Amino acid sequence: MDTVFINGLELRAVIGVHDWERAFAQKLRIDLALEADIQPAAASDALVDAIDYAALAQRITTYAQQTQFALIEALAEQITQLALDDPRIHRVHLTLYKPGALPAAQSVGVTLTRSQADAS
Repeated sequence: MDTVFINGLELRAVIGVHDWERAFAQKLRIDLALEADIQPAAASDALVDAIDYAALAQRITTYAQQTQFALIEALAEQITQLALDDPRIHRVHLTLYKPGALPAAQSVGVTLTRSQADAS
């Protein structure tokens, strides 16, 4: 299996359990690794056969802007499901970072791994 990745995708979302956190969209960062067979795209050199990472990044960004969650775990789960909507993606490894959540830490976050078998 091959991997297509997006690292450091920055987006904004209303997220948090405290009222002050929910008063504004916070900056988040995502790293995604998408396991898929890229041989069809490599053979055809056509975007239609590839995982369109630009389109996926836009879908994720739009989704985050249009939703609100208390927990980053919930947002991370929904983003993995967005990626798995493409049946060519067999497995998703996602790390969602919430920088600034703890003053003494660079970031906090969650890492998920989900597959098509989990989505069934």
